Amino acid sequence: MKPLLFLVFVALFPADLFKEPDFIDARNFRLAAIGLKSSTVKTDLVYFNPNNFGLNLKTAELDVYLNNRYAGHSLLDTMVHVPARDTFFVPVSVQVDMKNVFPNALTILMSDSIDLRVEGKMKVGKAGIYINVPVRYQEKHSLR
Repeated sequence: MKPLLFLVFVALFPADLFKEPDFIDARNFRLAAIGLKSSTVKTDLVYFNPNNFGLNLKTAELDVYLNNRYAGHSLLDTMVHVPARDTFFVPVSVQVDMKNVFPNALTILMSDSIDLRVEGKMKVGKAGIYINVPVRYQEKHSLR
């Protein structure tokens, strides 16, 4: 990014004015493809934008971990409009590496909950100026 454009962006969106979107829920889990080497899981992540301005989510690159074991990677390359002070949905498609899930499958099936961790980055911005925002999410989810 050109230094002048970056300074303009920082002036328009000072760090204390920009609040990261709040994760609300994951909905519509579905198994899109099943394979011995990899499978595809899709879901819609629901967020709330607490800011008084809308943004665009240009890309997101995420790594997914189940019980601290790498499960797969997700790449979102579709523009998602983020409305001001409203909820929005992010469609996620995770390519699950089955060789990392199989050793953990019995433990997951016998457990009441699973530790889900997502790490990565998303590119958000407005008017053609985008910045990378880190994504770090970790929470125990009930399986029952």
